[in-house]
Amino acid sequence: MNYLVIDLEMCKVPRDYRSKRYKYANETIQIGAVLLDEEFKRIGTLSQFVHPEHGVIDYFIENLTGIKNGQVKHTPRLQKALLHMLNWIGDREYKVYAWSGSDRAQILHEIKAKNIVDEKIASFMEESRWVDYQDIFMKRYEMSRKMSLEEALGRADIDPEGRFHDGLNDAVNTGLLIEKLELNPDYQLVSYEMPEKSSEHLSSSLGEVFAGMELKLA
Repeated sequence: MNYLVIDLEMCKVPRDYRSKRYKYANETIQIGAVLLDEEFKRIGTLSQFVHPEHGVIDYFIENLTGIKNGQVKHTPRLQKALLHMLNWIGDREYKVYAWSGSDRAQILHEIKAKNIVDEKIASFMEESRWVDYQDIFMKRYEMSRKMSLEEALGRADIDPEGRFHDGLNDAVNTGLLIEKLELNPDYQLVSYEMPEKSSEHLSSSLGEVFAGMELKLA
């Protein structure tokens, strides 16, 4: 059994651009994929830009992901990109891992809206094939709230590769987390201690607060 770790980056579909044909708020612009062997070791990587048919890359998304409109203008649409990835996997038996269930939900939305009908893609999208590793992480460590990938890597003492919100880098880093935790079932997360109370008054402007936030779109 092999393990395909994927991560999507998405752009926004402005409300004025939505219609009965495409009513969703986001559209895929990048698919990052990492193939792991039966020992969860990386054996291949794939990064594809995807041409959005309805959405646009605004300043926020460009700043978050580093992806510009010019990079996706002449790239394949979603169906062709998915088939290219599946041909890259070949005839291997595989499970699909993602950080949260949002990536599968996004692809399902786009398949429906774009009338994509293909047996290989349908097999790829079967619910039984997909694993939500964020959910596994939460249940394993009995967490009361969802963690971002960045926070989970920190708690697992893993130095991330590349920048966050790049599809390939996020897939690579999710793979590193999966490898460490699956090969070390008794691993205990790093504990964070709250800073000591200070008599000094701490304050932040809204700009400073938002500047320090990581907003996960994929």
